[in-house]
Amino acid sequence: MRSLFRQAGDFGQGRSVADPAARITERGMRAQRRRMAVVAVGVCLVIGGGGAAVIGLLPATPKPAPPATSPSPSYPSPAPPPPAGTPTEPPTPSNTVPGSATRSFPPEGMPTTEAASPPSTSTSTTAPTMGATSTP
Repeated sequence: MRSLFRQAGDFGQGRSVADPAARITERGMRAQRRRMAVVAVGVCLVIGGGGAAVIGLLPATPKPAPPATSPSPSYPSPAPPPPAGTPTEPPTPSNTVPGSATRSFPPEGMPTTEAASPPSTSTSTTAPTMGATSTP
């Protein structure tokens, strides 16, 4: 039996020829590309699975955040309109609150003596107008 193995070995050595270096290099590069592809797929699966797990652990609806400051007080609601059919009186000096400024407009067609000017942003002090009354 030993002689048969020696004969087979001698026969194989005589017929064997080493591959060229380019072919060996090509096989090595192909194996390296396969390994890198497997690693890339594994990394993608780990990242994707981790992201899916994080999304699964998040609550379905986030809790509303409290306001950063306390809400400002609301303005009073406007007075309801007067009932239909009730005549309303125009403001007169007798039914106005003392200390409030009233302004009367000239009737239509009458020229005004004051020139209209836009409101000023300066901090100058002006004299009270004619319709204003002040109570100390």
